Amino acid sequence: MAVIIGHEGLRRALRAIAAMDEPPHALLLAGPARTGRTLLALELASLLNCEAEPLEDRPCGDCRACRLIAERSHPDVLHLEPGDSFCRGGGGHQPHPDSRDIRICQVRGLIESVSRYPFEGRSRVILIEPADRMGIEAANTLLKTLEEPPPATVLVLISAAPEALLDTIRSRCRTLPVSLVPDATIAEGLREHGFDAEVAERAAGEARRRPAEALAFAGQPDLMDDRGRLLARCAEVASSRAAERMTYAGDLAERWRRDRELVLTELDVWETFWEGRLRESPGGENAARDALDALKAVAEARSDLEAQVVARMALELMLLRFPAGTLAAEGAPAPSRNENAP
Repeated sequence: MAVIIGHEGLRRALRAIAAMDEPPHALLLAGPARTGRTLLALELASLLNCEAEPLEDRPCGDCRACRLIAERSHPDVLHLEPGDSFCRGGGGHQPHPDSRDIRICQVRGLIESVSRYPFEGRSRVILIEPADRMGIEAANTLLKTLEEPPPATVLVLISAAPEALLDTIRSRCRTLPVSLVPDATIAEGLREHGFDAEVAERAAGEARRRPAEALAFAGQPDLMDDRGRLLARCAEVASSRAAERMTYAGDLAERWRRDRELVLTELDVWETFWEGRLRESPGGENAARDALDALKAVAEARSDLEAQVVARMALELMLLRFPAGTLAAEGAPAPSRNENAP
C-alpha cells in the first residue's frame, strides 16, 4: 500500500463513507497539490473494493483488489486527466496527448465507459484530476452524469482550485477538504516508515507541510540540496536590478515551454523564500507587507500559468511586483504604495 502521512480525520471520514449502503456518488477532494489527495482517493477505492473480512480489516493491502488498485491497474478504478485518456477519436478527430485540459471528448468517453456495471469490483471509482482543468463544455457534459449517476459508481474530483469548478458541479459533490499537514506529523510519519530521524526532520521542514513532497525529499535527499541552490538563486534575483529580473523571467518562460513541472517547482521555492522573509521580517511591518505582496504575486503567476496566460508576461509581472530591492538604484524611485502620493 502507498504511504499516506497525516489526514487521520479525513481517512476516518472515508472509512465511514465506504461503510454506507449507498455512498455519495460524487466527492470533491479539495486542497493543495502534493498533500496526498490522489492516494486518499485510491484508499477510498480500496475500502470500497477490498475483499477482506471483517470490514475493520479493510483495506488489507493483500487481496487482488487492493494489489491492483495499488498498481493502478484495477479495471474498475479509472483516472480521467488531461491528455487523451478516454478519448475515442474517430471522425477526423485530432489526437491530443499533450493537452493541458480535460476535453469534452474525454468526458463523453468516460460516460460511455461507466454506463455498464463494474467489471469485477463492488464499486467503480473514477478519479478526475485536476477537475478544474475541465472546460465549460466538458464540465456541463459531466454535470449530466452527476445528475443521473450510473449504478455502483463513485466519482472523485480532485482539485487545488475548487472555486474554478462550476457551482452546479460543486453542489452535487460532497466536499472533503484536504489540508496541509504539520511538520511534526510529517517527520513522525517518515520515521515510522524507516527514514533516518535527521533526514525526516529536514525533509518535513523543506516540504512546506506537503507529505508527498516530504516523501520525495526523504527518498532522494539530493533534491533538498537542489532546493537549497534554488533558494540561493532566489536571494540573488530578489536583490538584482530590473533588467536582470527580466532576463530571469525570460529564462523561466523558456523552461516553461519545455518542462512545466520544473517551473512550478521553482515557484514553490519562491514561496519558501518569501515565507522565510515573512517570518524574519527584519524591516518590521513594511518588510512583512512586502513579503506578503510577493507571496501573492507568486500565487497569481501560478494561477495565470495554469490558465495558459502568456508565460513570459505572467512571470515578468511576478518579478516586477516583488519588493523593489535594488530597482531604485537604476535611477527611478521605488514605486509608492499610495498612488496619490507626490
